[in-house]
Amino acid sequence: MENSVAVVILAAGKGSRMGGKGAKVLVETAEGPLIAPVLRTACSLHPARVTVVVGFEREAVERRVRAWWEENPSRTSGELRFAVQEEQRGTGDAVQAAIPSLEGFVGEVVILCGDAPLISEKSLTRLLETHRQEQATASVLTAILPEPGSYGRILRDPTTGQIQAIREAKDASPLEFLCHEINSGVYVVDSAFLPGALQHLRADNAQSEYYLTDIFQRATEEGQGVASAFAERAEEVCGVNTFADLHLIERYQRLSRCEHLAATGVRFTDSSSVYIHHTAEIAEGVSLGPNTVIGENVVLHHGVTVEGLCHISNSTVGANTTIKWGVKISGAEIGEAAAVGPFAHLREKTSLGDEVKVGNFVEVKKSSLAAGSKASHLSYLGDAVVEKEVNIGAGTITCNYDGENKFTTTIKEGAFIGSNSALVAPVTIGEGAVVGAGSTISKDVAPNALALTRAPQKELPNWRTRKRR
Repeated sequence: MENSVAVVILAAGKGSRMGGKGAKVLVETAEGPLIAPVLRTACSLHPARVTVVVGFEREAVERRVRAWWEENPSRTSGELRFAVQEEQRGTGDAVQAAIPSLEGFVGEVVILCGDAPLISEKSLTRLLETHRQEQATASVLTAILPEPGSYGRILRDPTTGQIQAIREAKDASPLEFLCHEINSGVYVVDSAFLPGALQHLRADNAQSEYYLTDIFQRATEEGQGVASAFAERAEEVCGVNTFADLHLIERYQRLSRCEHLAATGVRFTDSSSVYIHHTAEIAEGVSLGPNTVIGENVVLHHGVTVEGLCHISNSTVGANTTIKWGVKISGAEIGEAAAVGPFAHLREKTSLGDEVKVGNFVEVKKSSLAAGSKASHLSYLGDAVVEKEVNIGAGTITCNYDGENKFTTTIKEGAFIGSNSALVAPVTIGEGAVVGAGSTISKDVAPNALALTRAPQKELPNWRTRKRR
């Protein structure tokens, strides 16, 4: 396929039924903007060039597409070009705008819709192979839908089964409207036929637009070969015109991603409630519980368990670590065989070493805990450096903010911090030192020392008995 294919992606739409405030192809999904999966699929064909037809919010669309192109050098090949559709006058007019960008190209032109992100590489490959095997001039990807709705209908000769025309739903007769084979909006057209066919389009239809689909009727009338292939899955043809469509697309994307990961060895308790961003890397042997969000730029190594009701973003979790119920993690680095939660919060610039334990209702921000350290209950560690094998008791806080500036607390290897302690930064707790429970420490503690700031305990004998009398 390499170098004999050019791709045209139609991305000029406004998305009026979705508010119309931004370009429809830039609406965000689990796989990035709508157009991102289309670009990935297009590049799987190794095209000689890719032309994106822009219109509404053209500068924003061009910026996003160029950014994607630069961020995915291993996927992209050939040349990226843009064409401008000045007015929204139909799909035929949009492809006509792309014709100058195809100057000098000879081969097959694949036409895709920027708002139909589910079309797979398998379906495109099948369509191209059919186009070549049948030596067709124009080919279309189709699907059978139980409720075709507003999709264009494929009209075939009842005797030969050959495609005679593609009829838009608004122009279909009552009998044509009953047809269940629909047009996906994905085409392969020979470059020699396309320009001339587009010049003969007319806008004498229900929408007063130039329909690209009319080139199929023209090809048939001229005796040109017309072919079709079914999509790998009928769901692939779904495009986005409303937020209801977007909901269906995102659900399909989520389930498809979970199916792919399950095939590689990831276990799901309830895949229907799990959201995984397309940038996440999840290794074999990972287990994901229900109601979990794996956001962008997450790496989960082998054997990680996420129990459920968790939100993880911009973080790396080492092998065999357990993320317990109800944990939020953002911008953290977690080592191997660690345990976090339940109900813990790891904020930006947090680093946990191997076998670290951060327990229930512990919040950690811009702090590091080295291997084997533990903060098991009800603590806040902010701007702290915690060395190896430190034990931090329940209710401990690092007082890192004086109202104007942040300061660092350093706890050296093997130190023990008693429950309900306040460490007022800047302060250093020496190696092997012990801070007694209930202390407020505002000065450095020497190695192996015991630091206490409690008031002396006072006891009144028989106080309860005297009070009752």
